[in-house]
Amino acid sequence: MKIEIYTKDNCIWCDRAKTLLASEDLEYKEFDLSDDKLRAEFYSKIGNDVKTVPQIFIDNERVGGYQDLVRWFSNGIK
Repeated sequence: MKIEIYTKDNCIWCDRAKTLLASEDLEYKEFDLSDDKLRAEFYSKIGNDVKTVPQIFIDNERVGGYQDLVRWFSNGIK
């Protein structure tokens, strides 16, 4: 399973999402959108309509933010 999480510094929801993934023993690759170049690449990939972090992708499908990740797990997907 390929998991990518896009975050920013000092984001409690980002920290919670990473903690949830770690509690499930899932490895992920983190991208810090505090970096201007990376943020520009991210928005070119997903579009400018998404303004919140974290943004989580599993197997190249956008799950969404932290609450969406919680729902993903509650649906028994893993």
